[in-house]
Amino acid sequence: IFDRIDSVQAAKNTMACSKLILAAVACALVFHLTEALPLPELKSSPVPIVMWHGMGDNCCLPMSMGAIKKKLESSIPGVHVHSLMIGESPTKDSWNSFFMDANTQVEEACKLVQADEALANGYYAIGFSQGGQFLRALLERCDGPPMKRLITLGGQHRGVYGMPHCMGANHTLCEIARKTLDLGADTAFVQHHLAQADYWNDALHQDKYLKDNIFLPDINNEGASKNQQYIDRINSLEHLVLLKFEQDSMVQPRESSHFEFYSPGQDKTILPLRESPLYQEDWIGLKSLDQRGALTMLSCEGDHLQLPKGYFEENIIPLLQ
Repeated sequence: IFDRIDSVQAAKNTMACSKLILAAVACALVFHLTEALPLPELKSSPVPIVMWHGMGDNCCLPMSMGAIKKKLESSIPGVHVHSLMIGESPTKDSWNSFFMDANTQVEEACKLVQADEALANGYYAIGFSQGGQFLRALLERCDGPPMKRLITLGGQHRGVYGMPHCMGANHTLCEIARKTLDLGADTAFVQHHLAQADYWNDALHQDKYLKDNIFLPDINNEGASKNQQYIDRINSLEHLVLLKFEQDSMVQPRESSHFEFYSPGQDKTILPLRESPLYQEDWIGLKSLDQRGALTMLSCEGDHLQLPKGYFEENIIPLLQ
């Protein structure tokens, strides 16, 4: 009897061992197959995009910012695009692009990006004309979600010394702006009531420009005391892209789009960026950005904001993906 019990127990033990061996073999096989087969890629959401329009335009015009917003959304599926509207309506936004001073516009834009929960983890920014330097001021000043990349098209980073003509939907407002500049771009009234005066750079009277301009000398760190936060914020960018239009007849000088301006004391010869004190002394961090390969200066044929056919799709959208 005892021999029979021992035989039964031995058989049970053998079966249990066999099961354990089979389980181990199965686990090893599954592990091997898992290692061999590629894991499915987890698709992350695209980085959201913030846009800021130029003078006389607004957030939502179907033929300008509205069309660009649709183009981005169709080219980058699932992307969140926030086209900044300064004011309670598109019409007010156009008005404010002329007659709200640049500092106040940047403050309002800061509130908008802070309130947009979709931007909480950071965003890419693209600015058109004056929207370029306004977005740069936003980067430097706003304690909001991080701006990761900045692309400016036809921006006036070193200001303008001339306003030959206006482009945009509202030519009446533009003519009012031109006449207001004639009153004196550096007067306190004009500085606080005309955005374009805030990036007017008098090439022949630099002392007066530095003393009276309420916006551009500050964001370019042109004073004796440099704002380290501005330098750090510029250097936090993954990429800064500056596009100049070779036949730009609106921005004088057109090289301002590349942070270039007239050599001191005259208004004919352009001082290249890398020869300027702004770059060599690294007033806002451009030199540091350039040295790590994060500064790109592009040029294209065409007048102000008149991109060649296909240029935006081939050269700009890939930078926002």
